[in-house]
Amino acid sequence: MGTELQQGANAPIADKSVMIGVGWDADIPWDIDVSAFLMGASGKVRSDQDFVFYNQTETPCGSLCLESDHESDQRAFRALLARVPEDVSKIVFTITIGANSGADDCPHCGMIEQLYIRVTNLSGEDLIRFNVTNVGQERALMLGDLYRHQGSWKFRAVGQGYNGGLDALATALGVTIQKTPVDIDDHREDVVTLSRRRNPKQIWTEKAVALQQSLRRFLPQIQAAVDGQINESNTRMIIDKMLMDVFGYAMEEIKAEQMVQGRKADYVLSVIDQDLIVGESKRAGVSLRDKHVFQATSYGAYSGIRWALLTNLSTWRIYHIAMQDIVTASLVFSVDLLPDVSLEDCERLLLISRDGMTRKGMLEKRWNEVSALTRASMVRAILTEDVINKVRLVIKRDTGCSFGNNEIQQTLEDILLHP
Repeated sequence: MGTELQQGANAPIADKSVMIGVGWDADIPWDIDVSAFLMGASGKVRSDQDFVFYNQTETPCGSLCLESDHESDQRAFRALLARVPEDVSKIVFTITIGANSGADDCPHCGMIEQLYIRVTNLSGEDLIRFNVTNVGQERALMLGDLYRHQGSWKFRAVGQGYNGGLDALATALGVTIQKTPVDIDDHREDVVTLSRRRNPKQIWTEKAVALQQSLRRFLPQIQAAVDGQINESNTRMIIDKMLMDVFGYAMEEIKAEQMVQGRKADYVLSVIDQDLIVGESKRAGVSLRDKHVFQATSYGAYSGIRWALLTNLSTWRIYHIAMQDIVTASLVFSVDLLPDVSLEDCERLLLISRDGMTRKGMLEKRWNEVSALTRASMVRAILTEDVINKVRLVIKRDTGCSFGNNEIQQTLEDILLHP
């Protein structure tokens, strides 16, 4: 049970990685947005990139990310406090309300029922909670903030209203808002657009485009490495650079030459102090074989890691590691970077980026889709009673012949299992 705060009170935060969840009665007819602002000593954002909201879901440093979906709260932010830049003194969390398109009413935050903000650990256990009550008729509300205090962090329950909607609040906190395309100089790249709300698919596609652009900057170097047949050590130097510059991992999150129970892995990729991907790298351009992933999968099985990366710089393969009677590695996807990489392939590679690995279940969902369409999975589906019964009815309809389900099942087994 966490600490419950009253308005104006504060509590310390010991964890370095936390979730900030915001929730309310979901059965309300208005548009509600939750945002966060990283504030400098001046009381304003240092730049427009310090504004995290539906159209800009993560800070460049990765310290704060608005999750696309969350199981327990209406909205949730992942905060990696150790990554927050030193010149950020606090992070303010806000909620704003607006009428749906075509609505005639003028809603305010006082109409939001059962409103709360809470701080949890990454497992979802409450650390701090503030149930927001006595809200006025403003359209924006500062819910609470994380702030530095004597070398550590605290959370303060604020609950302070602000006149105006999200654009007015953001402007007051130092964000440059673009209302129409002609309002600003076309060369300004740091302005924020509030008008176009992007859905999770659009955001994912935009991230894949950015990853594609980053990868294409490496393609000449990759092609030269393959043509020159550079050695494994030099290949790994390029892979290290790609893991940081393309896939977004910090240097300390790329662990090299890891050992467990006598088994060695070339790489272990870690996010938020959790080892997530074990990697095996080979000399640039060398033909990849299933035996090459054996070391990585063995390491993963003994250390509890479920994903393995095998790459020769130009080809990147991801495997799912399972351990029942024996350790098995099943291919999730394979991407060839040369001569060019498609946007579809970049959407796959985004799953193993740092951003993708922090989004719960994304890679798992891809694996489920792959495994659902395997021959074994399809055979199991066809041999279920409801499918067999449907086949029997179709045969009777088309031929007039009546058979029992056992006869249909036996015939299907002969076709599928003994071709």
